[in-house]
Amino acid sequence: MNISATLNARKILLSILTITTFGFGAKAQFQQITPIDFDGAVDGSVTFADMDGDNDQDVIITGTSTSLQGTSKLYRNDGNGVFTEILGSPFVGVYHSSVAIADVNGDNYQDILITGYNNSNQATTKLYTNNGNGFLTFTEATGTPFEDVYNSAVAFADIDNDNDLDVLITGYNNSAQRIAKLYTNNGNGIFTEVIGTPFVGVLSTSIAFADIDGDSDQDVLITGQNSANQIITKLYSNNGSGIFTEVTSTSFDGVIKSSIAFADIDGDNDQDVLITGQNNSNQKISKLYTNDGSGVFTELTGLPFDGVVNSSIAFADIDNDNDQDLLITGENTFSQRISKLYINNGSGTFTITGTPFENITRSSIAFADIDGDNDQDVLISGEKLGNYISFAYRNNTTVFTNSIIVQGQAGATTITTNSGTLQMLATVSPANATDNTRPLHGKLFINWFVLIV
Repeated sequence: MNISATLNARKILLSILTITTFGFGAKAQFQQITPIDFDGAVDGSVTFADMDGDNDQDVIITGTSTSLQGTSKLYRNDGNGVFTEILGSPFVGVYHSSVAIADVNGDNYQDILITGYNNSNQATTKLYTNNGNGFLTFTEATGTPFEDVYNSAVAFADIDNDNDLDVLITGYNNSAQRIAKLYTNNGNGIFTEVIGTPFVGVLSTSIAFADIDGDSDQDVLITGQNSANQIITKLYSNNGSGIFTEVTSTSFDGVIKSSIAFADIDGDNDQDVLITGQNNSNQKISKLYTNDGSGVFTELTGLPFDGVVNSSIAFADIDNDNDQDLLITGENTFSQRISKLYINNGSGTFTITGTPFENITRSSIAFADIDGDNDQDVLISGEKLGNYISFAYRNNTTVFTNSIIVQGQAGATTITTNSGTLQMLATVSPANATDNTRPLHGKLFINWFVLIV
């Protein structure tokens, strides 16, 4: 390996004392977990949470099953990524569904809200409270004020900063009305509908909460088709007390059959957003918008993403380099099913990488560390050429760690290898102290030491 090093300093004295060969970057490596623990499903939801309090990620999967019935199945994780279905759960089977998990009553156990079309061809919304006994038993909450919906989306957030989780529900009700209803939580899991919100009722919908303007409250983005059959994407800012105002100056494409997700894709400590789905021109899109920190968004162009519909998207740091990578599934503009993983270089520039993932549509995906090895695994559910699947993939991505010992003046340091350039910064005091730091750029963690002479 050819290595040159320069030190920005008044006094330059460089001596490479030890070096071991390393690879620059880390290629994402996933392996399908077999045998398959999950029943296949489409038009549903995949949601991870530690529901039995044993510090691993369990999962609930909803949707149309291989028997063409609505299903809602809960699986317990043994901590090593081996899942067992919990039989006898009270959950209603649903499709065209959405699921959200939160501790709604402050008992430190995760409760479950399920919406969708049940097997009696009725829209339904049901809340199940966790009994907290470690056996993954749940009880249906009765007397809730929630509207029954399908083609729906649900999301929890603390919208009024009172340290409990409120909920927004959108979708199509049993009276053929499109709704978007917000319910506040009193802290004990008792919900009350908020009257007079500015939200537009929608179906074929997606919703996501995030603090888009840095004022420490939860704003919300809603997509879907309204009662006038207009395809919309609307952003609403929160005043901190749960009162929302539409932000009318956005440039977002309206979409249906969509998936949306917030993430800080460029490392500037604000929430950017990716929007996928079918727009008003019947185009399938995947558009990424960067946030300036105050809630003003600008579309990024020239990205490698496929436009998709009937999609699911998820951000996660899959290679442990402290930036948000991206998985996109769905049906692209060529009517092809896809599952594509894009690696982020840290500044919001993405590069596609190969994976063993099945290409699917009518999909739901979710990342979680299912085996306790401190990386993000993934579960993918959807339709593959007429077959309904739910496959888990273990993340085996390796990040190499090696040591370079440099003697010289502290400052801005650039180490150039035959694989690329890694930029680092060391600030060391007092003299002859040791600094153990991380690279500012690159896909590789390197422990390095600077000695002042």
